[in-house]
Amino acid sequence: MIVGEIEKEKLETKFIKLDEETFKEIEINITPILSKEELIEKINSLEKVDKEYIKIILTGTRSFEINKYEILKYMENERIIKIKDKTQIAYPLEKMENESTLKGLFAKEMLKKLKKSDITQEERETIEKAIEIGIEALQ
Repeated sequence: MIVGEIEKEKLETKFIKLDEETFKEIEINITPILSKEELIEKINSLEKVDKEYIKIILTGTRSFEINKYEILKYMENERIIKIKDKTQIAYPLEKMENESTLKGLFAKEMLKKLKKSDITQEERETIEKAIEIGIEALQ
């Protein structure tokens, strides 16, 4: 396998022999995790094993935005090569929409969009990402 780093005017590559290396998937349920910092700590507490590459799969519900590329920057274990986000948002939109605040109006509009029957999965994911960003901005 060839691994590389690309920056503005720089390209570094190195060859990694795969014969002795293994690939492991670790699933982490982030439902009890309350912040991005706590998630980073949890991932960094995973045991480091030589000759083992790790793909992390995040599952469960979350109440904070996950930017997997930003999280990878803070990984102490250089053997973690990928993070896959399979989580769902856990904001109480139905409760928020009854608030007479900007956050309440935002929640009401986003719920209308989510409840449309003709939206695609890609549109749903885009709306959920917008909800994450919007709620965090309004906190």
